[in-house]
Amino acid sequence: MSESPMPNPPGAPRAPIDPTGTSTPPPPPPGYVPAVYVQQPSGSKSATKVILYLLIVALLTSIMINVYLSKYGPVATVLSALTASGLQEQPYRAEVTPSELQDRIVVVEINGTIDGPTAAFAEEAFYQLKQDPPAAVVLRVNSGGGGVTASDQIWNAIKTFRAEHKDVPVVASFGTVAASGGYYISAPADYIFCERTGITGSIGVLAQVPAAGGLIEKLGLEMNMIIATKSPNKDDANDFFVEWYDEEGNQTEEGKAAEAVLTNLVNDAYDTFFKVVEEGRTAANPKITTAELEQAATGAIFIGEEALDAKLVDEIGYLDDAIAYAAKQAKLKDEPNVTVLREPAGSLLSLGLMNKKHDGVDLTDVTGEEIRQLIDDTSAVRLEYRMRVR
Repeated sequence: MSESPMPNPPGAPRAPIDPTGTSTPPPPPPGYVPAVYVQQPSGSKSATKVILYLLIVALLTSIMINVYLSKYGPVATVLSALTASGLQEQPYRAEVTPSELQDRIVVVEINGTIDGPTAAFAEEAFYQLKQDPPAAVVLRVNSGGGGVTASDQIWNAIKTFRAEHKDVPVVASFGTVAASGGYYISAPADYIFCERTGITGSIGVLAQVPAAGGLIEKLGLEMNMIIATKSPNKDDANDFFVEWYDEEGNQTEEGKAAEAVLTNLVNDAYDTFFKVVEEGRTAANPKITTAELEQAATGAIFIGEEALDAKLVDEIGYLDDAIAYAAKQAKLKDEPNVTVLREPAGSLLSLGLMNKKHDGVDLTDVTGEEIRQLIDDTSAVRLEYRMRVR
């Protein structure tokens, strides 16, 4: 018979428990669900969420402010110059905002010499107005005229607009000067205002032709030319650039031939000018006669009341008077909302080039293409509806 183990003596370490001799815990009773404890977020994590929320609010606020400024704020002009695909109507009065543009009157400004860029601006302006017609148009003119072709292109843009929108009044307003080509483009207007010190008229045509013959000889250049057999009159155009007078002041045969050709051209251009004036003025006021217009269409210039007496304008008044008249013709009951379309200045990228022009020309840095362009510009025959004061 084996002996049972002796218990540990007092103070002796306890013997390790044999795992094989232990029992597993009993299974939980049916339907028992252990308790679930949810740990609350610490204080540091709550602060992080609050900061993140504030950052999101600040970001959205910043976006809204930038959108507002880009549309209405001081940066709108710069942004529109960089991104806009068309001309932008600007408020005529500072208190008029872009949200008040219903039943508007649009002032289209023509300033300075009428040339290719001016014509391109006018064509774009009236094209846009055809897509979004206003209640009335006021053509504000401060120009002594310019090229025959450019003037006619602007006239055509206005006529085309009027043909498609016969219910939209077009009123002209003359500023300091609206003469020659400046008058040509205004002829289709329903009514013409002229300031009392404004100058207008100068219904006529001039041609400017540089005589480069002497210069070519001094440069030692010989211009050899061959004319096609079936275009013998082509030589007439080449005679424009010879010296028309000899050293004694007598007109040469070449000069006489060139003068005859140019006279024919300017006479045709004058006939076109007069027809434009006659058509426009008699349509605006059937009481005006052709004889009265012929008396005024001698190239003479008129000031204020003189132009009114000559039937070239309908009333002495200023831009605000023209706007008020246009609003009345358009039957606008409330104070009109007025916007302005004006020829944009050069782009931001071209400002440096524009400033460079004022610094003179460095002849050591001129390309062959620039020389060719300079020769073309200085040797071209220019027919102009331009006022000339001796």
